[in-house]
Amino acid sequence: MDNDTDGRRVKQPRQVRRLSKRLDVARQLHDLEQDSALDIVEIDRLRVSVTRHLWIFLAIGLFFTTTGVHDFLAGDLTPTDPVWWGSWGVEPCLAGILITILRWEAAMIARDIKIDSRVVAWLKRFLLGCTLIMNVVPVLMPRHGGISPGMLAAHIMVPILVFLLAEVMPIVQARCMQARRAITLPTPQRPEPAPAREPAAAPISMPVPVMEPPVPPAPAPAPAPAPAPAPTPASSLAEVNPPLSLDGLGIPAGVQTQIRRLITDLDRPVTATDVQQATRLPLPLAARVADRLTPAGMNGHAH
Repeated sequence: MDNDTDGRRVKQPRQVRRLSKRLDVARQLHDLEQDSALDIVEIDRLRVSVTRHLWIFLAIGLFFTTTGVHDFLAGDLTPTDPVWWGSWGVEPCLAGILITILRWEAAMIARDIKIDSRVVAWLKRFLLGCTLIMNVVPVLMPRHGGISPGMLAAHIMVPILVFLLAEVMPIVQARCMQARRAITLPTPQRPEPAPAREPAAAPISMPVPVMEPPVPPAPAPAPAPAPAPAPTPASSLAEVNPPLSLDGLGIPAGVQTQIRRLITDLDRPVTATDVQQATRLPLPLAARVADRLTPAGMNGHAH
């Protein structure tokens, strides 16, 4: 709706509204068509459509070749024989192996990796040859009646067509993947973050010096008498003079650490009882440790 000169809303004609909607749709489609991602969508839709139709025709061809292989293998057998039922699975097995190999080849082609092995080529030819022979032999040597040219042509043409379809399907997949990877999408431009502003430095205020009156020098004090040296505790002596070695007594390193810690904590000479309570050693061994740790002048003999 538009406004007239008096400010009233005037309803637009129906054709104008319809054409305006079409123009809006056209403009949106035009904007979307300019996007490179649309090519990827179209390629993927084409790949899915072509692959679906190829699978349908391949299934029809496999059904026809399966009947020929079953006729070749089953012969005059009846459904009561297990071989008659097992013959139905031979052709799907051969076709499954062929399709799996071709899918692997397609993955290698999509990554520009060449397959130079002759075994792969011979395996594909062997699978095609088996299917072709088992379809042609029953027509060339029919059990009833003569040779039908139409059936002979069909049994030659359909196995070859199935083989070529199985070869084409992986190539379609590989080429579609290559086409998708060849499309480059524009990199979205992200706004760069603005650099953080550094806080302004506060002005430095210099203190104003205050003039004080000069102080007269004080008389030098008389020298005090030197204090008598204080007795050094046993713990300080233990730190200055490290404890004697405990080697040769068969005491583990952890127990030796506990004994040295005991010497540091006590302010008196270590006794056998102290060692036994701290380490739970036997009393004779604790007495030997105490003798080893006691200074020479306190136990009356030297070590």
